[in-house]
Amino acid sequence: MKKKLMGVLLVGILVSSFMFPAVVGATNPTVTITVSAQFISITNSQDTWTMGVVGEGDAAVKWGSSDTHSQINNTGNVPVDIQIQGTNATLEGYNWTLGSAAGDKIYSLYANTEANPTTYDIEVKYTGYSNLTTNLATATLYNWSMEFTPPTVFDPADPGTDKSITITLVASKH
Repeated sequence: MKKKLMGVLLVGILVSSFMFPAVVGATNPTVTITVSAQFISITNSQDTWTMGVVGEGDAAVKWGSSDTHSQINNTGNVPVDIQIQGTNATLEGYNWTLGSAAGDKIYSLYANTEANPTTYDIEVKYTGYSNLTTNLATATLYNWSMEFTPPTVFDPADPGTDKSITITLVASKH
């Protein structure tokens, strides 16, 4: 009887294993991670300013108005702060120094960030940088313009050479 009972149990176990297979958990679940590297990038809509002839002590010359201001575009993927810096005006040894106010062989350059500028209050410096804007969102256009005041006195030996000034815009993560 024991042998018969054992045989019935074995047959029952075999039949149930085919009818009701064992439940197996998911194997090796995965998680997909997507990450992007921080990318800081800006463009500027205008890369030249041809001013023309200026005289000693002339009134300030404005670059940009509601129709012609330049636009910075944050083409990166993080908000940025933008700073501005200028250089001395140079060519063939007849130099003008960038200063906070026009003077003897000193010119001044100021920026503005309004669509219709009335005052230019951001000093463009030769040493160090000035803040032009902060927290500029991605894919955002930002208007800006400049005002140039020529020196009150030129070098008497200067034969009217064209001067070259470089403006640098620097973007950093906000």
